[in-house]
Amino acid sequence: MTLKDWIRRLTGAAGVEYRLAQRDDAARDAIEQLVKQSALLASQGAQLAEDNVALRRELTRIEQRLGHVSRFGVAAVWHAFDRIDDLSPPTRLTCLACGVADAAGAFARTEDQCIFDGGRLIRHGCPRCGCVFGATKYLTLPPAIIDLDYTQLYSGYSESDSTESEIRTFRALDPDKSGRYLNWGSGAWSAAIDRLRAEGYDVWGYEPNAGVEHPHVFTAREQVTGLFDGIFSHNVIEHLLDPAAAFGEFGSLLQPSGRMAHASPCYEWCYAFTRFHVFFPLAGAPEALAARTGYAVTGRVDDGDFRVRVFSRTS
Repeated sequence: MTLKDWIRRLTGAAGVEYRLAQRDDAARDAIEQLVKQSALLASQGAQLAEDNVALRRELTRIEQRLGHVSRFGVAAVWHAFDRIDDLSPPTRLTCLACGVADAAGAFARTEDQCIFDGGRLIRHGCPRCGCVFGATKYLTLPPAIIDLDYTQLYSGYSESDSTESEIRTFRALDPDKSGRYLNWGSGAWSAAIDRLRAEGYDVWGYEPNAGVEHPHVFTAREQVTGLFDGIFSHNVIEHLLDPAAAFGEFGSLLQPSGRMAHASPCYEWCYAFTRFHVFFPLAGAPEALAARTGYAVTGRVDDGDFRVRVFSRTS
């Protein structure tokens, strides 16, 4: 091998080593850049996580402040109503069940406090049928205000799942799969309609206040058309501001042979701590209301807090 060949071989090897070294340096630089970028991303991620925590805390504080403002507004309004009631108490009362009218002093008086910041709840007991009704301040409110009050309530409150109790109430009608049925005040916290329809029953719901979106639930009264073989409700009758008028309305929706089943624990004196409960059909009140509106009480269930009265049309 000549000297030139040795020189060429040596310089070629050195060039390869140099190029390999350059590649190693580039790889190290790339790794270092990746490490730096990863560290930067980790730092940014940690900052974002801290920002999210801070944002959640601020949102929680805002929600709490809004809740306090809402509670203050509700409490202040009902305090004002209580003061007005003190200045101008009712002098005559009419029982919501039997319709007897008399001086306010002829009715027994009870007082409770509303757990929903509704102030004092003064109710009266009918000397004839035993019905307890009120608070009077609530019964005299315009319907539009009451609708707003329910909307305000359900914006931050929901009932517990009442599916099984609603189905049990429905069965009190002794239903037939060829009939058509309406769940009045069906709420947004029950799967009763879906369950009963899956069994083959033609069941519909009506719920104007709880913000329901369901293909078989009417949300406006004008949507409820046609006649039904039965109407049932669960924890609704105690909310009726004018039960006689409501029973008349139910009659306009029922077949001549139709029946109703209304479930409520308030057939006995209980759950008096809310302004939304205005009608307590105790003692003979269900029979008095039925006789006054063209029905008869033809069935009843009393099983703890699950209580049902079945009403059949007589006219």
